[in-house]
Formats: sequence, structure tokens, C-alpha cells
Amino acid sequence: MPKSVLYFNATTEEHGAEFYYLPRGGTRATLIDLVPGPDGSNPTGFIALKDQIYFSAYAPGHGYELHRLAPGNSKPTLIEIEQGQGGSYPHSLTVYGGQLYFAATTAATGTELYRLSPESDEPTLIDINPIPSGPNPHIVGSAPKNFLTYKGELYFTAFTDERGEELYRISPRDDAPTLIDINPGAGSSIPGIFGDFTEYKGELYFTADTAESGIELYRLSPGSANPTLIDLTPGPMGSFTNYFSGFEEFEDQLYFAGFTAETGTELFRLTAGSTTPAVMDINQGAAYSFPSNLTAFQGSLYFTASTEEHGTELYRLSRGSDEPTLIDINPGSADSAPFNLTIFRGCLYFSASSKEHGTELYRICPGRNEPTLIDINPGVESSFPSDFTTFEGKLYFTARSQDEGRALYELSRGSQKPSIIDISAGVADSYPHEYFTL
Repeated sequence: MPKSVLYFNATTEEHGAEFYYLPRGGTRATLIDLVPGPDGSNPTGFIALKDQIYFSAYAPGHGYELHRLAPGNSKPTLIEIEQGQGGSYPHSLTVYGGQLYFAATTAATGTELYRLSPESDEPTLIDINPIPSGPNPHIVGSAPKNFLTYKGELYFTAFTDERGEELYRISPRDDAPTLIDINPGAGSSIPGIFGDFTEYKGELYFTADTAESGIELYRLSPGSANPTLIDLTPGPMGSFTNYFSGFEEFEDQLYFAGFTAETGTELFRLTAGSTTPAVMDINQGAAYSFPSNLTAFQGSLYFTASTEEHGTELYRLSRGSDEPTLIDINPGSADSAPFNLTIFRGCLYFSASSKEHGTELYRICPGRNEPTLIDINPGVESSFPSDFTTFEGKLYFTARSQDEGRALYELSRGSQKPSIIDISAGVADSYPHEYFTL
């Protein structure tokens, strides 16, 4: 197995969902058959630590457990957390401080935090919620998630019976995390409930929920346990009503989708140190535009938004402007619903829909107002391109065609014709996903 490799999960009738890799310049993927036969190991959550690949996968007699694979080897090491056939279902694998942190489940502790040194096969349990309770009736334990490295510490959310779901941080030498209690008492603030977490100008921004303020924006300084509330809508109503795709820094300001009763859910921007964001009301009045997919690229901010007249379309906000430009891919009130905005070799690639072509791949380059269609499945039938990733100067993604099913494609810079890397011969779908490079 050479270096500079694209790894992924794909499915065939013969092998089930299994581990594959594609070397640089390769035109054929190689199977690493962890569980011979049609059942498959279904590997997920790939991450690298000290040139080893860690992931979760199924093993007969063990269930879903943690595995480690060295490049050049086709047989991984099983790291068993829950003895027997039940499996610990490790997930949210995160590298921090030269160690692997993740969540896993056992009958004894529920879903808890674990730390693993690359020299060890025995993870250390960090039991945050020893009481046999959880954030909902189906989960026992602290259920840690939303891992983020910020200013030399690992931040995450976790649940305890006493505090609810709150924010925590831990250092490499700590045996227990530090609580950052935003909603004191047993009620949860659910940090990162919408938009996840982002670092901007040296501070951490996220959403959280309290009875007094509803779901609002918070800012946390390094080492602090007291976040600053940025209250867009004073009172318990809150400023965030639905999921959005996250924060984006553009022209030294932080952009996000927020809500007020006067504007609905619209595009907001915040200057560092300020607690008063400015709004751009794209769908005028109290109607919502639901801005999402915010992507800063080549001096402009691209995003999707909705209006009654145009549906959900692509917009571009130029440097220094307060007026976004509509890029109307599917004219009229029907959506084109652009998605998966991905920067590749000086252009922006994404999927979008139209009446004539279905959901296909598009490319827009700086200075252009009309995207270029890359029609993988010609006609009105869709190819549904997804799971974009860049590797060694090419764009890789999953798409469907009538002749090949759902398969892996690669696209060179400026090309109109992607090449297929067919894993399952014929029209059978191989469903490649979980792309990871090393």
C-alpha cells in the first residue's frame, strides 16, 4: 500500500461494505477485505495518528470495534473495548496531543470518553457521567461529541445527570475534563446545537440554549469558563430556529444565519469584539431566506438562500458589498438547491438541480455569473453528485449514471468529462463514501 493514497468505504455483492484504497494516479481501487464474504466490515471514521489509520469496523465475534492499520499492511489490529460480540461502536475519532480521543459504548459505563496512546492497544476510560443515566432514554453515559481543538485544549460537549449537556475541555495530562456550565443546574444548554463551533480572531463561537435567552450566540476566550452572550433577540425566544451549515469568516467578519422576528432567518455578520451583529435581509420582511453553505472563495462569499420568487439558489457577496448577487441556476420559483460547495483548483464545484438536467455537477470560476454544467447522467435523470474530496490535484466524488450505478468518479482541472473508477461492475451501486487521504 503506497503512500499518498485515497481510502474509502464501498460496497459490492461479493464483499459487502469494505475498505478500499486508490493510490496516486491509480485508475483501479484495491480491496482490503477485512471480513471475507458478503457481510463486509463497513469501516467508518478514518483518521491518521503517527502514520497509522484508525477506524471503526465490524469484526465477527466482536461487533463494531476500533481498528488500527499500518500502511503497507492488509490486516488491521483489533482494539477491543467491549469484550464479546456486542461491540463498543467507537465514533467521533479525534487526534489531540499525540493521542486518539473518541466515544465508545460498554454495558458497564454506557457511552463515554476514551483516550488511546499510539503505543498502546488499551484505551483509557474517562468516565464523565458515572451515574447510569443519559441525554435521552436510548443513551446511557455522557455521550461526548462535537470534539474541537482550540488553543491547545480539546473542547467537546457531554451529558451528566447533575448538569445536563454542557461544554467541557480537557488537556493531554488531565484525568478529568473541566466543565463550562452555560445553563447552570440540570438543564442542558446543548452547546453547538446549531452551526457547530468555530474559532474566529482567537475566540471560540458557538450557539447554546438557556431558559432566559433561548438559543443564542456565545463567544469564549481562551482559558475562560464564562462565555459572553451575544443576544440577537433579547428574551427567551432565541435567535436560531433551525440547523445551518456553520459560521464562515469573510473579510475579517464572521458570517452566519440568525433569526429575529422582524427579519426571519437571514444572513448576519459580526465584527470581532462586538456583540451587535448586522443583518442582510435577503428575503425582505419577516420571510425567511435560510442562508446556508457559506463558503469564502476568491474574495467573495458564496452561499445558498431562499426567496418566494427564485426558490433556493446560489448567491455571491462581493468584497465591500452589502448586496448579494443572485446566480439563478434554475430560473423561476423552483429550487436548484446548490449543495456540497467545494473549492478545487481555482473554481467552486457543487451539486444543483434543474428541470432539464436533474441534480448534476456544476462549476463556477471567479468573474463568472453563470456556472458550467458537468452533466454526468445526460438528460433529465440525476447523477446526484456528493461526497466531494480533493486528492493529488483531482476532484473525487460519488455519482450515479444509468450505465454504471452509483460509483466513484475523478475529475481533472477544467475537464467536462469525469472518469469513472468502477468498483462494482455493471449497473450495481458501490456507494463509495468516507473518503480519507494519507
